[in-house]
Amino acid sequence: MKKIIPIVLVGILVLSGFGVSAISEDNNEENVVLESIVFSEPTICEHDQYVKVHLDEATSYLREPGNPLLPVYTKLFTFPFGTTIKDVSCTFSSVYELPLSKEVIPASEPTPVSSFKMDIKEEVRIKNNGVYSNADLYPETRFNYHLGAGLDDNVHVVFVAIQYSPIVYSPQKNILYYTPEATIKIAYEPSQSMIHFSDEYDLVVIAPSEFTALMQPLIQHKNTHGLTTTLMTTEEIYDEYYGRDEAEQIKYFIKDALETLGVEYVMLVGSIYKLPMRISKVSLWHFESDTLTDLYYADIYDEYGEFSSWDTNNNDNFGENEDDVDLYPDVHVGRLPCDSIEEVEVVVDKIIHYETETYGPDWFYNMIFIGGNTFPYFWSPGNEGEENNEIIMEIMSDFDPTIIWTSLGNFNRRTINNAISEGAGFLDYSGHGFEHGMGTYPPHLRRLKCYLTPYIKDLDNGYKLPIMFFDACLTAKLDFVLQDVLDYKEYRVFNFLAKILNIDTSVALPVFAYYFLKHAGGGAIATIGATRTAYGGVDSGAGKMSIEFFSAYESSEMLGQMMTQAQNEYITDVPNDAFTVEEFVLLGDPSLMIGGYPE
Repeated sequence: MKKIIPIVLVGILVLSGFGVSAISEDNNEENVVLESIVFSEPTICEHDQYVKVHLDEATSYLREPGNPLLPVYTKLFTFPFGTTIKDVSCTFSSVYELPLSKEVIPASEPTPVSSFKMDIKEEVRIKNNGVYSNADLYPETRFNYHLGAGLDDNVHVVFVAIQYSPIVYSPQKNILYYTPEATIKIAYEPSQSMIHFSDEYDLVVIAPSEFTALMQPLIQHKNTHGLTTTLMTTEEIYDEYYGRDEAEQIKYFIKDALETLGVEYVMLVGSIYKLPMRISKVSLWHFESDTLTDLYYADIYDEYGEFSSWDTNNNDNFGENEDDVDLYPDVHVGRLPCDSIEEVEVVVDKIIHYETETYGPDWFYNMIFIGGNTFPYFWSPGNEGEENNEIIMEIMSDFDPTIIWTSLGNFNRRTINNAISEGAGFLDYSGHGFEHGMGTYPPHLRRLKCYLTPYIKDLDNGYKLPIMFFDACLTAKLDFVLQDVLDYKEYRVFNFLAKILNIDTSVALPVFAYYFLKHAGGGAIATIGATRTAYGGVDSGAGKMSIEFFSAYESSEMLGQMMTQAQNEYITDVPNDAFTVEEFVLLGDPSLMIGGYPE
C-alpha cells in the first residue's frame, strides 16, 4: 500500500492548557491556523543580588551567557509534507509593568560535564554590560519561529516551531513587561498534489562489503518479523551516487531510498573509518566546532522539501552557524560502529537474541539510575546527577529503580556490574564522562568516583541487555585516540588502560559507550552518548536530552523513534543550541523493537 501524505492538516487541533487552536480552509478564505495562549502571572524570587523570573507555562529559558535569564514559551506545529508556509505572525494583549527591586540574574556560562580536570572554582556569571546598560528591551523581539521538515510519529511533515517571550526586560529601568495573552497566526498553502512515498522497505542497512555476509542473519530476522529490510554497500553507493565527499554520497542515497523505497530506518554499520561520520562546524559559546554527528544523515529535507545540504553557503564547511541547517530528522538513524568481523558477529547476535527473548521477563522492568554530585562547588548546592536521575525516575515510573548514588556510598565497580548483570531494560547515568569511562563526586568531596572501560569485561548479563543513556561528555567520541589525551596530569590512568587492554596508544579505540555493545558476555543493546564535550542542565544541554529521550518511551515502539522524538523536542525548546542535538548519537539499531517482539 502506498503511503499518502494528506493535504488536510493533522495533529494541530489538540487543545493545549494554554489556549485554543482554530483553523480555516475555506477556498474563498486564507488558510490559517490561530492559537491563543494565556499565561499566568510571573513569579519573582530573590537570588543573592539578583532576582529570578519564573513562568508556569514556560518551556525553556533564554540562556545566552551574560544576558538576562528569562522564561520563553515554545510550541511545535505540524503540517502535511509539501505545505508552503506563507507567513507566521504574533499579536499580544495589553502589556503590564512589573517593577523589580533587583536586576534579573544573568545566565551563567555552561558547565562542562567531562574530564578528571575540574578547574572551575566558582560559577561564571558575568553580566553583559552591553545589554544591562542598554536602553533597548531584552530580548529585542518577543517572537521568533523556525521552519523545518521531519518525522512526526513516522509521518513526514512540515514543522513550524514558534518561540514567544511573554516577558521582556528593561535593564535600565529595571522593569519587566509582561503580556498575559498572545495569538499565533500561521498562514499556509496546502500542497497542490498528493505526495507519495513507496512502502517497499522499512529498513536499509548501509555497510562496507566486507560485512555483507555477516549482516544476512539480521536482515532475515528483520524480514521474519515484518520489517522489510535491504542492504546497500558503501562501495555501491560511491559508484552510483554523486556527492562532494563520501558522506554526501551516502546522504543522497538515503534520500533516494526514502523516496523510492519508502525506508523509515537507516542502520549504519562500521566505524567512522569504514563508514564516514559528518564533521559539523557547529559551535556553541566556547565549545568546539568540529563535532562528529550522524544527525546529518537523518536530516534529508529542508522546510521546502529540498535536499538539506548543511552547507548553504557552499564553502565545504558543513553545519556552520551561518548555514541554514534544518536539523529535524526525516529518517530514524543509528550506527553500529563495528571495526571488525568479530564485532559485527557479536552485535548482530545480541540484536537477534534481544528482539526474540526480551519480551515478557521481569528483568526488563528494572531500571538502573547512576549519579552523584556532578558539580561539587559552594555555588552549586545539591547532588545534580541524582536530582536528574529523580526526574527520569518519575518519567519511567513503570520501572523498578535500582539506585546507585555517591550519596548512598554504593557508586563502585562491583555494585554497578552486579546491577547490570542482573538485567535491566534501561540505564540512566548523569555525571561526568570521558572517552574511557564515567565518574562523579560524593557529596562534599572533591575526589572523583569512576567506572572505567576495563570494568565492562566483567559484565555477565548475557542477553539481558539494557538501553543506556549517558548524560555526560565524550562517552561516544568515536574518533577517540588514546595518544590525544596523554598530556593530561592523569597520564598514568591512560597508560594503565593501554596495558590492561593491550592496545596501541597511537590508534583509534572503541570508545566507552561502544564497549558496552561490543562486549560478548553482556553489556548493552544500545547506548546514547556525546561525541564531544557536553554541558549540564535540565532546561538545556545533556540533562535536557536525557529527559526528552525517556519522555519519548511511552509513545515509541522502536528505539529510533525515541531518539527522533527527543531530537524534535530539543530542537523546538532550545532553538539556539544545534551543538547538543548534533553531538548526541545513537549507537545501536534504530529499528530495535524496545522490549522485544511478542512470541
